[in-house]
Amino acid sequence: MLWFFVDRERIIESILHKLVRKHMAGTTMDSAIDAAKSLGDRSIPTSLMFLSSASTDRSKAKYIATTYGELIRRIARSGLKSSVHLQLDQLGSGINKEMAIENLREIANIAERYGIFLWVEPGEDAKGLYRHLAKIGKIGVVAGEKDAEELAKLKFKNAKLMLKDFEEKEKHGGVKRIGELSRLFGRVCITYIPENLLSEIMKNKLKSDIEIEFGYGYSERKMGAAIKKGAKISVLVPFGKDWIRYAMNNVPEGYMRFVAGKLLKEDEEDAT
Repeated sequence: MLWFFVDRERIIESILHKLVRKHMAGTTMDSAIDAAKSLGDRSIPTSLMFLSSASTDRSKAKYIATTYGELIRRIARSGLKSSVHLQLDQLGSGINKEMAIENLREIANIAERYGIFLWVEPGEDAKGLYRHLAKIGKIGVVAGEKDAEELAKLKFKNAKLMLKDFEEKEKHGGVKRIGELSRLFGRVCITYIPENLLSEIMKNKLKSDIEIEFGYGYSERKMGAAIKKGAKISVLVPFGKDWIRYAMNNVPEGYMRFVAGKLLKEDEEDAT
């Protein structure tokens, strides 16, 4: 029966890849730079992210830190209007927080030297890391809406807020809350935004006060409509071979089930 489980894993991976491949720039840094250039030609800024699993040893953490350093240099040499987005567990926060912060500090120094903005996603143990991140300086922090006040107390003036845990308690409550946050911070970028909330923002004058980050592969028609309505937008451009975690965290569950069912049905029909 081992063959059944092996084949099943391969089928699941194949389905996931079909779901996310249009939302990734490719596996190499060159492919990400090319994608960013293409978007830049349309005056759309980007944020580049290297897809990699959490580091479980120092050598991998150092390799990833070196990769991000090279990415920053490539962005600067290419003259791109791009920032860099990284996850702290890639730098080893799961095994040694001090080591991860030191790796991050090195990357942040390179980013400052080349004038590239750096967004940092602390991960599950975010609250315990905020005070360390506040000491690094010119970086933005990817955080949940509920952590905004804590970041403000630490004098973070650049926060990127992920709305995965966003709860609209009343109609138009989301727009009202985002308005409060935009006044609290010097720069707010909303990412992973639900379609219903995006629609509400597009109807509100707030759209010119914040930045809305779309995922790579998002509808160009909808992005163009947002720009025409006066919204500030950017695009997250992920690249790399280790795409499984990105797929699991960013492909909507309902959409995944729908496409998975459709692909499995197609495979069954092909088999007959």
